[in-house]
Amino acid sequence: MKNFKILLFLLILSLIYSCDETTGPNELKGETNLKLTEVGNEFGIYISVLDQYVPAFNNIKDSVKITKNENGIVTFEGSFTTDLETLRQLDTIFNTHQLPEQNKRQIVDAYLDKFGLSIDTSDHNNLKLKFKAKFKITSEGIQDFVYSKGDLSKPFTMVKYSAKIGDKYEFITPDGEKITRTVIQTHTTEDWEIGFIIVKTTRVEQLMNNDPIIKKITYIGNHKYGLVGAIFELKDGKTFNIKILPWNVL
Repeated sequence: MKNFKILLFLLILSLIYSCDETTGPNELKGETNLKLTEVGNEFGIYISVLDQYVPAFNNIKDSVKITKNENGIVTFEGSFTTDLETLRQLDTIFNTHQLPEQNKRQIVDAYLDKFGLSIDTSDHNNLKLKFKAKFKITSEGIQDFVYSKGDLSKPFTMVKYSAKIGDKYEFITPDGEKITRTVIQTHTTEDWEIGFIIVKTTRVEQLMNNDPIIKKITYIGNHKYGLVGAIFELKDGKTFNIKILPWNVL
């Protein structure tokens, strides 16, 4: 009887701990007290076309910083400022200059609503795009609340540093759209340059099936520096690299 009780006790313990360690695709554990996510940290944004310098992107002034961190729920606030002439150049670069004006406005309105953005066009010399977004960032990975429109009970995994190639993260939007992110690369080689260093990365691909311009997005994460970039492939074949530089950590 004594041995039976010990066996039962061990079985209960194993069940408790196995449940505690089970983590679903959209669950994220890990340390939340990170130097990367301290309030006040600022981030630089560098955009290029296939790693080639484009003057128009250099005419955009960016400001992105962390304004709040509540147990790993990190609030980013940012703004991008440019002028009307640069906007016209970007219109050509993105190959949207041939679209009717009404179609352009519909696309802009859709992006503003989907990603929680706002624009101020009152001054043509200082056109502003602003955003405020929350992410869960821990030592194990990154999740966003963009597709849940800020609902913190519905995270969507962007990157997990322990992921294996082929892992999938799925999300159903409030509109019923199913979005899938698939791990296509894990930390194996140093292949992504940020600042003066080259880091190993985990890459997660998201197909943008219902997007009028973007074909897919590849999120690029590093276990120390977080989200270090993204690759946007447009439906016309152009590819844009976005590099994110965490100034306070580099």
